[in-house]
Amino acid sequence: MTSNLDWTRFHRAFGDDPGVLPDGEVLGSAEHDWHSVFAMLHRSGWRVTTSDGHSPLPPNGPGLAEFETFAVWPVDGVRVNFFPGLDAVIFDVDLRELVNQAAVDGIAHVMRKLGTTLRRDVVMRDEGSSGAPVIHYATATDQFSLG
Repeated sequence: MTSNLDWTRFHRAFGDDPGVLPDGEVLGSAEHDWHSVFAMLHRSGWRVTTSDGHSPLPPNGPGLAEFETFAVWPVDGVRVNFFPGLDAVIFDVDLRELVNQAAVDGIAHVMRKLGTTLRRDVVMRDEGSSGAPVIHYATATDQFSLG
C-alpha cells in the first residue's frame, strides 16, 4: 500500500537532530483501546512478536505481561514498537530503518490502520518531544501532513 508521504520530505521533516526513535501516539486514546489494537493486528497479517520473542501476539492482550512491549513489522526491515502498559496507544519507530519509500509506506500503513480502527488521529513527534507533531494522520480526510 502506498501513502502520500514522500520519503525525502519525511526525512527532511524530522530535521537534522530528531533523535533516533520518534514517538507515535493515537490522540485521545485510552487503555481500553488496546483491545481494538490487538484485534486489528491479528487481522493485519503483519509479523508481531512480544519483547521476549513470543509470536504470535496473545489474542486481545491476555497473556501479555504488563511490562512487555511488542513489535510489528509492516514491511521487511521496519519495526514498530508498541507499549501496551501505558494508558494510551503509544509506539515508536527507528528512523534508521526508514531507508526508502516502501519503508515509509509501511509506517504510514500502520498509522492509517490505527487511526481508522480507533477513529482517532495519529501523530509522530521527535523523540521525547511533547511539541507539535512532525507527522499527522487525519482520519477525517484520510491524509498525512508533515509539520
